[in-house]
Amino acid sequence: MDMPAIISEYFPGISAESISEAVEDYQPAWQVIKHTWSNETLKEIMQGKVSVPDSVINEAIAESLQAEKDGSEAAAEPPVTELKLTSRENGRLEIFANTKNIGRVEFSGTIEEFVHNKEDSHVIYRVRERALKDHGLASWFFSRISMSLSQKLFGKLDLGESLPTTIKGNYITVDCRKALEQSKLAKAEIKGYPVLDMLEIKNAVPHDGYIMFETRLNIPQEIQVAALDLLLRRHTQEGN
Repeated sequence: MDMPAIISEYFPGISAESISEAVEDYQPAWQVIKHTWSNETLKEIMQGKVSVPDSVINEAIAESLQAEKDGSEAAAEPPVTELKLTSRENGRLEIFANTKNIGRVEFSGTIEEFVHNKEDSHVIYRVRERALKDHGLASWFFSRISMSLSQKLFGKLDLGESLPTTIKGNYITVDCRKALEQSKLAKAEIKGYPVLDMLEIKNAVPHDGYIMFETRLNIPQEIQVAALDLLLRRHTQEGN
C-alpha cells in the first residue's frame, strides 16, 4: 500500500503539510525532492495525476542539452542544439528541433506510450506530420515517407548519448533512463532506496500548454514504517 493510502485510511486527521514536516528528517534527500517538486506537485503525485507545463519541460530539456554540449569535446557539435515541445488541446504534441544532420525539423504527433518505473523509462512518440525547414523541395519528400526511411535519405535523428533513440516506421522510441540517472533526483536516497525508483509514471497526455502524467508512488515498506513513526511521534508531541 502507498504512503498516502495508509495515512488516509488510518490517520485521516493528519495533513499533507504535517507529512512534509515529518519527512524533513530524511536529509539531504528531502532537499532534492523539494527543489524538484513544489508542495502542490507532491500533492498531485500522491493523488495520481500531475500536470507539467510545457515551459517547465522545455527548461529541463535546455539544461540537458547544455550539459550534453559541455560534456562533449570542444570541436564536436552536438546532434541536437535546440529542442522544444508544444502541447495541444487535441492531444497532439508538436516538437521543434534544430539538428546537426538535417537542420530545423518540425513534428506533430501523439504520445503512444510513456513509462517510468524501477526497471524501465521510455517514451514512444508517433509522428503523424513532419516538415524540414531548410531543405525546400526535400521537405515534400520528407513529409510523405516514413521516419525510418527518411533516416536513410537525410541522416539519423540523434538526440545524443543521454537519450538513445530508435525509429521504426513512424514511431520514435526514446530511452530516458540514462538522462534521468544523471539528474539530482536519481542521486537522492532514503535509507538506501533511490527516490527516483519510488515514482512510477504510467501514461502521459498532452493538453493545451501542459502534459498530464498519470503517476503512482511505490514507497518501500521500511520507509513507510519509519516515516509513520516520525509522523506519529511529532503528532503526539504537538498534542501534549
